[in-house]
This record gives sequence, structure tokens and C-alpha cells, in this order.
Amino acid sequence: MLTKFFFISLIQCYFFQISFCVHIGGTSMDSTHYNRQLLQYQCPINNQIKEQHQTTYWINVRSFSLINDTNTNNSRHLIFNNGEDRLITRASSGAIDVDNTDPLDIDQASMNIIVDKQINGNLTVYIQVIECIDCPYEIITEDLSSTKLLNLTLNTKFNYRIRIESNNLSPCLESLKLYEHGHYILNVQPAPSTQTNSSSNSTLKCILTTQRSANNVNTPLIIAGVILLVLFVACILGQRMKVREHLLNLKNKCLKRVPPQESSQSYDLQACPPTVVHDATITTDGTTPVTQLPPIHKISNVIVPRSKRLLSLDAFRGFALIAMIFINYGGGGYAEFEHAPWHGITFADIVFPFFIWMLGTSLVFSLKNAIDKGVSKQTLIKKIAIRTIKLFLIGFILNTRFKVDFKEVRILGVLQRFAIVYGVIATIEVLFTRPNQYLLIPNTQTSATTTATIKTGTAQRLILLFRDIINFPFQWLFNITLVTIWLLIIYLVPFENCPAGYLGPGGLHENGKYENCTGGITGYIDRIIFTNKHLYPYPTCQLVYGCKPPFDPENLFGAIPTIFLAYLGVQAGRILVMYQTDVDRLVRLFIWSIISIAIGVGLTAGTLTGGPMPLNKNLWTLSFTFFTAGLAFAGFSLMYIFIDMLKWWNATPFQYPGTNSILIYITHLVFATYFPVQWVVVNTHAAHLAMNLWGCIFWIIIAYIFFKKRIFLVL
Repeated sequence: MLTKFFFISLIQCYFFQISFCVHIGGTSMDSTHYNRQLLQYQCPINNQIKEQHQTTYWINVRSFSLINDTNTNNSRHLIFNNGEDRLITRASSGAIDVDNTDPLDIDQASMNIIVDKQINGNLTVYIQVIECIDCPYEIITEDLSSTKLLNLTLNTKFNYRIRIESNNLSPCLESLKLYEHGHYILNVQPAPSTQTNSSSNSTLKCILTTQRSANNVNTPLIIAGVILLVLFVACILGQRMKVREHLLNLKNKCLKRVPPQESSQSYDLQACPPTVVHDATITTDGTTPVTQLPPIHKISNVIVPRSKRLLSLDAFRGFALIAMIFINYGGGGYAEFEHAPWHGITFADIVFPFFIWMLGTSLVFSLKNAIDKGVSKQTLIKKIAIRTIKLFLIGFILNTRFKVDFKEVRILGVLQRFAIVYGVIATIEVLFTRPNQYLLIPNTQTSATTTATIKTGTAQRLILLFRDIINFPFQWLFNITLVTIWLLIIYLVPFENCPAGYLGPGGLHENGKYENCTGGITGYIDRIIFTNKHLYPYPTCQLVYGCKPPFDPENLFGAIPTIFLAYLGVQAGRILVMYQTDVDRLVRLFIWSIISIAIGVGLTAGTLTGGPMPLNKNLWTLSFTFFTAGLAFAGFSLMYIFIDMLKWWNATPFQYPGTNSILIYITHLVFATYFPVQWVVVNTHAAHLAMNLWGCIFWIIIAYIFFKKRIFLVL
């Protein structure tokens, strides 16, 4: 183990020394799997460039300063310095010049606010970010008049409400949905009074018009989707026509090479094999003998027969990994591939839960194999502890990239959460699982057995029907107890000046009533245990809500509902192990999917962002657990249908990263900023999307090479 860590560290140090500076231009590495501070330490660069890449967030935007500039007709400039992610990046007022438009960057739109000459006096302009739930309006300017023009440059990833009012007129309200590089004009006009005896205007009317059409930012996304779909269909057609087999046969004939022989046995690449192997044979159900396999080394030379593996498991894991790489590399700069500011869910939020769900599913196969081979529980517990420590240490080492300062290094992270969840769920499964719990019920029985079964009545039939649940009472009891403890602490324990049950982001939420209560009791526990210096300093709520305290999205207390998500994955694994027909498996998987999604949506009162328990990845709420588990049940079931049941698809290319997920995950982080993974591109969605997709393809190629070379990292 120490040799492996030394080897990985040596490789990192070597490449860091010989590397050149690569800036990921314009991409938003806002994923919880990345630390924004990495951009500041990629290479030795001067302070000016460092300052350019530094990010100050929505808290600085909220506390803007108005500066009088006597050289520009007493115009007012709204000063912001918040790097790549910006909401209102520029606001200025001065002489009216509609045709004077400053150049716009990616995800920016310009809006000029013009006041009709019939309106006397100064107007006050307020703006509110719609994605900032329960947040107040904020003042942009208080002296807008018919002699001035207010120009706003806004981030088009968000929607806004604007409110313009004066002392003697009713305000006008307008919802703004702006698009990239669009130029808009908001005319503020007097609205005629509805009262015939009134001689003055009583209300304001806002009319939004388009001065210059915006870009269709979704065009690159649509084109990329069509190309990927065509390649996927071509891959399936190539499989059906056996193109790969013909090419391999032709290659072997030309080179006069004998193709490698497949092993007659198979094993789970994600499982850690036992070090002690018994010579005696052990049976899975008391009747069928199973020959023991020799120990599998870290670098395996065994070719795993495709027919011996449940390929949908590898494909689903590989899909989740490739999606995570795409998101970590920026997702083309699209808002859909960034994490939700706080409550709610995006595509980026469901990727990590899929991995956790797959952890539980794969665990059942490796555990059952170990039980069938007669491995002692003491040996399994020891292996679980070692693997947990390895995962945690690797995650911690990844947090020290570019800066090793133990006074400030982040302790928690993705692999650390993975390690905690794995350690708990695997230990519970080993301690409470007995060999007979996985016994299969034969399809054919003797007449005596059939008669006895009929006599037992409905209760016995229900036991046989739901044996994947009933056979594991202690595991269910333990996980339900953990969830109950989590609920009680969340909703009953107050802290400092924060109420019990608070799930908000703090900052501007609820008009700043709980400004320093970011994450509720979940964030408070982390701040007490790890202190602010060892937590993630740039939470997703910082830009929109202006939350002040650091908050770690892979927080310690949130591991409890994550453990329950892994256990729902365990339930899927039991279904696959204990039921042998496709119909039995799929019916149960889809039922679990429907029930889980219904519970998740129900806890939000059907809103996803509200209710008693909104969907929230940062807190990993129980509603989020059920909802993402339901999606995982459904997604895996679809892959099972096409891959293992109908055999229309051979899981290419997702099976390659899926069989080597830990190795690909580590390497994609270590080499994220190196050519040929990423490089400087023009600051457009099309360029970033192409480069980020290439990053995914690059690691699929690497995974394929590892697969062909039979190199698999097993912790």
C-alpha cells in the first residue's frame, strides 16, 4: 500500500515539475469534485494573472460600491471583481447612447433601461435573482431619471425580476429571461390611470424589447447530441454485424497471431479478492459445487469472459464516471451541467449519487462471492477497513494538489465520502449477512414440497415473494435507525442563533434572517469538528445567496442519508442475485424506482425546491436520496434490458471505464489541466463543449487500453 502511494505521489511531482501552464479558459469547475483554488496554483504565474483568475463571489456583488467619476459626466459605475462566475458584471449610468454597446463575454447579455421624458424625478431600480429562493430585491441605483441611461450586463445563466419605482408612482415589475449576447432595451413609461378624474399618471409600465438578437447557445449542444447519437447507433449496428470480430480475425490472420483464450471463470473486478483460498470446494446453494479461484493480483492477467459478467453493471458505472468527468471538466459551460445553487437538482447533482448507488449494488456480488468461498468475517472486516483507509487517503492526497498546507487543506471530499459510506455499509452487510440469506428458491419442487407450500397459505407466499427484503431484517433496522437519528437531529436540534430544522443556505435567504446558518446543523457540525480552514471555501450557494461560512458539500453528517442511498443499491443487488428471471428482476427494479421517486417528490410537496424537505445535494437530504435512487433504479433497468436481456448493446464504450472506475477517476483529476486533456480555447460554449467532450473520449480511450492490457486497479 505504501509503495502504491509513493508511486502515485512521485508521478504527480514529476509531471508538475515539467508541466507548462494550462488555463482552462472560461470553464466553470464548480463541481463538488473540484476545488476552485486549483486554478490559482496550477503553475508559477505572476500575481497579476493570479488576481485575474481569483474569484470573489456573490457576497462581493451584494456589497458593491458606487463610485462617482467626474470625467464621465458624473456617471456611476457598479464595481465587481468576481472572476468567471458573475451575475451583474457591469452597471453604469450616464448620457443616453443606445448604440454604444460594450463587447459581451460568454453567458452575458446587455440591457439598457431608458426612462420616458414624461416621468419626472428619480427612479429606484431593484433587481432579484429568481434562483435565489426567498431572497430580497436589491438596489441597483436610486437616481435613474429621463436624462440618464442605466446599462446592465447580466449573467444569462440566471433569471431575474426587476422592479422600478418612485415616490409618487406605483412600481412596474418585469421578469427577465435574457439570452447570451443579446442586447435589450427596457423602456419605463407612464401607464394611464384607470380613474377618469385623475389628471396624473399613477403607475409605471415596463416594456422589454430586443435591440439585437441573442445567440442560440443550445445549438452546439444539439449538434453534439446528434453526433453522439449517430456514433452510438453506429456502435450498436457494428456490434450486430460483428464488425469487431471480423476485424480481429483479419488482424490475427495477417499477423499470424493466436487469439488469447478466455478464462473459464469470472470475477468481479470491483471486489477485493481474499488472500486465503481454501482447497476444498464450497457450494452456493448446498448442491452445486464451485471451484475456487487463485488469488487475483492488483494487475490482473485474466481475460474476463463477457458472457460471465452482468455488463449492465459495468455500463451504468461507466456512464456515471464519464458523466462525472464531463461535469468536472466544465460541461461546456452550460448551466444545466452545473450544481444547483442550493435547493433543487440538475444533471450534475445526480452523477455522484449514481456512483453511491452502484457501490451498494456491486457490494452484494463481491460479498456473496466471498461468503460462497468460505472467507471468514474477520478477514472481510480487515479488508473493508484497509480499503476504506486507502480510499480516504487517496481522496485527501488529491485535495493537496498544487498546495500542501496542512493548516488549510480540505479534509473531506468525494473519495472520502465514498470511503465512509463503503466502510459503514460493507461492515454492516458482513456482520449481519448469513450464507442462507441468499439461497435461491428452485423453480421446480417435489410434490411434497409443493403441498407443504400450499398449506402454509398467504403468509408463506409473501415470504417467498419478498425474501429479498424479509431475509435481511437487521440490515434494514440498522439503516432505518441511522435515518431516524439524522431526522431527529436535523429537525429537533437548534444551534447558536439558528433554529432547529433550518435547511437553507444562510446569506440572503429569508431576507438574511439566518445569515450565518449555512447548511443548518449539518454545516455547524463540520465547522465544530474541522473548523472553517479545513472545509470547502466556495460552496455553490456563495454566488447566488452570498452565504458567508465555508460549507463542505461532502459534509460528515450528510454521510448518513448517503449510506441509506448505498443501501438502496444493496437492495438492487439482492434482486439481481436472488431472482433469476428477467421479468422478476425488472418488475422489482421498476417498482422500487417508482416508489423511491414518489417518496422523494412527496417529501418536497411536489415542488422539488420546497416542502418539508427540498431536494438538496449539499445537505444530501432524504428526499434527494430517494429521488436519485429512483432514477438509478430506472436507469440501470433500462441498461439491463438493452444489454443483458435483449443483448442489443454490448455496453461499449461505457464498460471500459466501468471496469476500472477508481483508476480512471484518480487519473482524470490528476491530469485534468494537462495537454492533451485540456488546453486554452476561445471563450464560447461550442469550443468548451468540444474540448470537454474530447476529455471524456480521451479517458474512454485510456480505459480501453487498460482493458485490452488487462490492467485493473483493485483497492
